[in-house]
Amino acid sequence: MADETFYRILFVALYALFFSVRGYYRFVKPKRDEPEGIQERKKFEKAEIFMSIVILCYFGSVILYLLNLPWFVWSQIPAFPEYIRWIGVLLTLLSVPFLWWIHRTLDRQYSPCLQIKESHSLITEGPYSKVRHPMYTVLSMFSFGVALVTANFLTIVFAILVFIPFPFVAKKEEQMMIDTFGEVYVEYMKRTGRFFPRI
Repeated sequence: MADETFYRILFVALYALFFSVRGYYRFVKPKRDEPEGIQERKKFEKAEIFMSIVILCYFGSVILYLLNLPWFVWSQIPAFPEYIRWIGVLLTLLSVPFLWWIHRTLDRQYSPCLQIKESHSLITEGPYSKVRHPMYTVLSMFSFGVALVTANFLTIVFAILVFIPFPFVAKKEEQMMIDTFGEVYVEYMKRTGRFFPRI
């Protein structure tokens, strides 16, 4: 059985791998592209506030896990099956190429918040040909995967809680797209799944 220090190092390595993709499209690429005007932006409401609080708690539990403070040991799940941690590693590794694919497909239309840009067009190719909100799916997959690697009760709970507001945020985003693209988006909704492909 691997030492807990090994899993802490593994956790950091997995996070660095994921953030190398996320960080590039979030911070580096927008600076290289010309700034674009914003046509519409949705207000920060209850679902987003809840999600922000949970994400802060999630990162707080992660930091405490990595610091390995004696008073935080109680949150480690005793006799946590090692194979479940490796399932977490697999989920995390699978999320990275999917994240790249999503960002690559969105390109300049990616935005960290709900907004419509002046040259916004409806993306229906790549992962968006089957799923309307693959970004939420991948972020959930990654958050839950790395949480399993920690075997930390609080981190796993907060990773699960992160999922809860996604349907509400996605519904708001869909209404925004209907207001922008009308019947074209309604038809697109009929042939795609919200978070997973239609069966």
